Amino acid sequence: MGNIIGGIMSKDPDDLFSYNTPKVVKVRDRRLGIPYYCFMICIFCYICYTVIANQRYLNTEEPGGGSIRTTLKVYDFEEEYEPVQMGTKEIKWIYWNAPQIVYPAGQDGSMFITTRVTESNLVYKKGNDFNESECNPFLPTKRSCRQTSVNPTTYYVADIESMTIMVEHTIRGNLLDITEVNKNLYGELLDEKDNVVWRFFPKDTKENTIKKGANYTIREEGIPGDIFSVGTLLKASGFSLDDPNNGDETYRYSGCVIVIIIEYNNNHEKIQYKYKPTLIKNAEMKVLELVNDINYVNKNILPTFTDNGLDNPNESVGWLEYNRHGIEIKFVQLGDIGVFDFMALCMNLVASIAMLSVASSVVESLMLYILPEKGIYRRFKYELTEDFSDIRDHNKLEKKELKEREKEISEKSGQA
Repeated sequence: MGNIIGGIMSKDPDDLFSYNTPKVVKVRDRRLGIPYYCFMICIFCYICYTVIANQRYLNTEEPGGGSIRTTLKVYDFEEEYEPVQMGTKEIKWIYWNAPQIVYPAGQDGSMFITTRVTESNLVYKKGNDFNESECNPFLPTKRSCRQTSVNPTTYYVADIESMTIMVEHTIRGNLLDITEVNKNLYGELLDEKDNVVWRFFPKDTKENTIKKGANYTIREEGIPGDIFSVGTLLKASGFSLDDPNNGDETYRYSGCVIVIIIEYNNNHEKIQYKYKPTLIKNAEMKVLELVNDINYVNKNILPTFTDNGLDNPNESVGWLEYNRHGIEIKFVQLGDIGVFDFMALCMNLVASIAMLSVASSVVESLMLYILPEKGIYRRFKYELTEDFSDIRDHNKLEKKELKEREKEISEKSGQA
């Protein structure tokens, strides 16, 4: 430690605290100039590309809490389907309409489409309990009045793949003044490999301006959302309802979960979006529904609370249990939306222009460490000045000598 301190103290302070200042040297060598300007041009082009392609001129944010509304439409067909054999089970087809298939109705941001339903009757576990007044099927006040399901019958819902879904969604900015509905925007439905399956155009789009490619829809007046079939959605997700899921069961039987990401972005000043569906593998989905059989309650249950009770009051409690399995579709809104902002453009340009120093660093390394004339370049680039302490001491000495001469001259003049 003492040697280090001693070495520092022995140095000339002007050497120890020397200051490096930039110096401009014009090196007349095309082997350095050509790479330098090529690097500068390439970096400048890259900066322009990133600013334009990545829309760095926009002030962006994630979309705020918009709304998503879905509607299912069922089409009429005349064909009757034969029952399906699944192991030892024979499953019949039922022909429901949209309000029966979608359960629960009116969900925001999600949709459940029933593909299989098992209907069961609810009965009392103990047959004679129903004769007691406490065994109200709606509000049982005794533990012995608990109910159980019997006589299950399983059905498949017909024509699921041909049904169509209409999706309406809105977005808004949290900080930016942006509000939009999808009927005014261009959108795409992508498959699992990000290939375009379907395109959706605003109603004022001219058909002759649409490029050939994937299927498309130009929205009509009075139709506020995007329409695609369940079969198209399943294809985009990469599976069918008859594919196996968790062993011998199919997706039609067990149900499934599809997450659709709605990704928003700006195409210059216009907002666009993409539907990106993904199947959650090995996931099942079911919903239980209790249906009150009003006719049965009026005819069979209510008379049992009178003196004229029925002979067999325990065959049902007036409830039907629907064990629904189906497709759960969950929508998630992501992405970036933005508007032009001059300050955002300036900030990104300043940050990007710092990359131009890369060209200087590469050429400097080439000049000082690689080319054969690196020693000559180094002598021109680095210059060591004289010791300014010596210069100052010399100046002081000259001033002192000058004063002494002036003093001698003045003294001689006085004597004369």
